[in-house]
Amino acid sequence: MPHSTLNLTFHRLWEKSWEDGAAVWQEEPEMAYDPSKIHKINYDGKYFKMNASHQTHPSPQRTPLLFQAGSSKAGVDFGGRHAEAIFSANPTIASTKKYAAAVRAKAVEEGRDSSDIKIFLGIMPIIGKTLEEAEAKFAIAKERFSVNGGLARFCGFTAVDLSGYPLDEPFDFKGDHFNNSIQGVINNIKEIADEEVLTPRKIAELFALGGAGPRPIGTPEMVADFFEKWWREADIDGFNVNCK
Repeated sequence: MPHSTLNLTFHRLWEKSWEDGAAVWQEEPEMAYDPSKIHKINYDGKYFKMNASHQTHPSPQRTPLLFQAGSSKAGVDFGGRHAEAIFSANPTIASTKKYAAAVRAKAVEEGRDSSDIKIFLGIMPIIGKTLEEAEAKFAIAKERFSVNGGLARFCGFTAVDLSGYPLDEPFDFKGDHFNNSIQGVINNIKEIADEEVLTPRKIAELFALGGAGPRPIGTPEMVADFFEKWWREADIDGFNVNCK
């Protein structure tokens, strides 16, 4: 079914089926919803037919924001065509800027303004009153993280189980075993691997403690400077703060 057809039908359900004030919640006469303010949406199309009202009252926002994640070619194509906001987990400013440029170029190709899409970077700040306090917090997190939990999370993204490999031997993130993985995750891991040696234990740590995105450590002022640098240089619009 074409996405535009499905999207238009959902839009009618969200915007036209329930009037404002349809939820009344009164005891006398007993009523939760005013039926006179609930309307059926009729649609008779090539792929499906519908004659029904929305199952529940809408949120105050009504039509939801389309928040997407995906850095493969298909993900960039879909995001550029449809997304209003996008989650990014790129590990460097350069890779984030490159990804943002690809998404915005696709938006323009689809007849949209490049600024129509807001890109939010996944980030996990570790903050202390002093740098030493922040570093101590991170040291405790590294001592206590679950290797099995981190590997399970990695497997959930990639369908690749690293638990059978030696935990502290370098792992080459190449080959056919990653063909069915979320390619954006693998690309980010490969980019990190270009800068440091990765082992299954290191991968477990990354995914147990926030993923492949940046992890600023320091005082509030230091972390704020980090945020500002990425905002100014990576062509992003905001941040998706990870908490662990």
